[in-house]
Amino acid sequence: MPLFEIATAAQLAGSVVLALFFVLLERHDPRPYLADWMAAWIAQAVALAVFLASLRWGSTISLAAYLFLEAGHGLLLCAAARHYHGRSLRRSRYGWMLLPLGAWAAAGPVLISDPLVLHATQYAVLGATELAAAALLWPRHEPAGMGVRLTSQVLALIGLLHALHVAAFAGLFGPDAPTLLLLQAGPFVTLLLQTLLALGMVLTVMESTQRALATSNAHLQEAEHRLKILAETDPLTGCFNRRVFRELVDGVRSGREGMQGAVLMLDMDDLKDVNDRQGHAAGDDAIRRAAEAIRGHTRATDIVVRWGGDEFVVVIPGASGAYAQARRDEVANSLAIIGLPASAGLAVYEAGKDIMVAVDEADREMYAAKAIRKRKASVTG
Repeated sequence: MPLFEIATAAQLAGSVVLALFFVLLERHDPRPYLADWMAAWIAQAVALAVFLASLRWGSTISLAAYLFLEAGHGLLLCAAARHYHGRSLRRSRYGWMLLPLGAWAAAGPVLISDPLVLHATQYAVLGATELAAAALLWPRHEPAGMGVRLTSQVLALIGLLHALHVAAFAGLFGPDAPTLLLLQAGPFVTLLLQTLLALGMVLTVMESTQRALATSNAHLQEAEHRLKILAETDPLTGCFNRRVFRELVDGVRSGREGMQGAVLMLDMDDLKDVNDRQGHAAGDDAIRRAAEAIRGHTRATDIVVRWGGDEFVVVIPGASGAYAQARRDEVANSLAIIGLPASAGLAVYEAGKDIMVAVDEADREMYAAKAIRKRKASVTG
């Protein structure tokens, strides 16, 4: 068997292996560019098999089929490059592209009798499509990993190799150039480059999968964060709900949180009147404004909880009695300034005094303050 046929058979074997690999890969990952790569390798494997058959039996039809399939291989590489970057062509446009390829495959063996000229023309078609695929695949805007860069560069090298064949067949290197040796050794070099191309494609798939997983993880984390917010916050005010307070109580009792602090309880005084005179929408707006005023006078480490209805609880970790009283007065004054006065109760928790005991004390103090306010209002009225 001549060296050229041995080299072509070796290239065929490599193409078959790559085609089978991408068939298996595409079954588990149906991305469009993988389907294009699979089809490209299948087209080349069939083309090389048909070409070897044409060498044996000299069939013009087999040679025409080889020319068409090899050109289709290059066109599929271009389609894969466009699909990789999220671009695609309409099927009608692919049809228009196949028409000249079909015309070339049908007319080439008939019009060109010199095998070297025919091969030179075919290599020109292949080189043009491979260089076009390399240009389309090359990343222009987004950062890319080694896989897509390697694939683009090897595609360009294969295209340049085919252009070198064309130049040799055209006699551009002089009459003494080893054109026949280049033709015979070409499939070996192409097989080596196609092996690197397959490696680049596999790396490209892995990097694309890794980016997809990273994006999915980011979306999952964002969704988890949103669910956490929904589970822990009051939808009307954005304050924490009682679930967070219970977790805080567990943390204080277990020693995970500080063992000293203060509990401030607030009950809006005139919310019922607002609801009765202006409606519940106005009452909801008053609750939101009260929550904003309270949060505006708390630290990042403080926990503001909507306790229920028009009541709020502010946990002030690490606060002593005097500091806690100053904070209570500051928060109460901020609510009075915006026309939403509230009765307040304050109690300190520490080692030996459970935080829930402080909550009960603050609650009693708050209701006592509210009772005093009502008595004063009745006397004044």
